[in-house]
Amino acid sequence: MLLPLLMTLFGLIALFEGIFLLTHIHKPFLVFDPTKSKYLAPQLKNWGIVMTIVGILSIISGWTNNTGFLVIMIIIGCVSETLMAFAITADFRINHRK
Repeated sequence: MLLPLLMTLFGLIALFEGIFLLTHIHKPFLVFDPTKSKYLAPQLKNWGIVMTIVGILSIISGWTNNTGFLVIMIIIGCVSETLMAFAITADFRINHRK
């Protein structure tokens, strides 16, 4: 009972994150400025699409209550979140290295 609810919550967070990345392709946010970096804007677009898809599939997996699908989406979600964080912060780490 709790696992589908938590998976739905994870899916909503990933969906929100994907939509946030897609809506901030052309404006600065936090410490990132995609208007000044030719690398960051395509990364935001690609990862925004990926996170939106992962979010939708995670919500679906939470409602189907299929254990195999839940486990696969947990693994895909964790890996994609980690890779997205490293990819987006790579430009910041390169430009602000001392």
